[in-house]
Amino acid sequence: MICLSETLDEIKILCENSPFGCPIISAAEAYGLEQPFARFWTDGSAAYSMLDGVMRISGKITDAEEVSAFLYAVGAEQVVCDLETAEVLGLHITDRGAVLYKDLPTSCAVPREEVSVRQVYDVLHECDMVGEFEPFYLDVSHRTRHKTALCTAMYSESEMTAAAVSVFGANCTLITAVGVRSAYRRRGLGSAVVRKTEEYLSGRVYLFRAENENERFYASLGYTPCGTWCAGTLK
Repeated sequence: MICLSETLDEIKILCENSPFGCPIISAAEAYGLEQPFARFWTDGSAAYSMLDGVMRISGKITDAEEVSAFLYAVGAEQVVCDLETAEVLGLHITDRGAVLYKDLPTSCAVPREEVSVRQVYDVLHECDMVGEFEPFYLDVSHRTRHKTALCTAMYSESEMTAAAVSVFGANCTLITAVGVRSAYRRRGLGSAVVRKTEEYLSGRVYLFRAENENERFYASLGYTPCGTWCAGTLK
């Protein structure tokens, strides 16, 4: 039975070492389990988190009929999960791509830098990677203050030219966005900001690559495919 989560520990168990669990853990640690706009559920085999209408699922579902009814009942506008889960639920898949991973050294002594979330938004918005400003700014600012997310950037003098955002999970990290301003592309800044991000991280790092995009780019940085992510809607 799918029930509201009572403790962070039960969420972490179901999200451990999962790229789909990283955003769930990041949000739960930043917001807690009592906020009406950030809800978390578990059923013993999977963890569920909904923020701004997006439901994220980490783990293996055992009762597709129950999960589908649950998603309708809570008003999930979009579902993000692995391909197997999407197929079991019969989602109408609107976007998909490869899950990539890379293992970094387990020790990391570099302190996190202070980066303007507003400028990060400007870079990612120019790359069509984010929606409205206010939800992005409030969420990323809150998570960075609570040390469950990280923003990194490259600059040309005082102008931010490339940016990346990452969220921290249980024993892993998910790089959620990487963008370079159009006027500064083909200068190696995308690689530079990913490598700079890695300096602040340790252990396993995941990212979601859009289907048929940037394959050589991420391969050159040492990232290996390990599955398929999907975003979809209920039919």
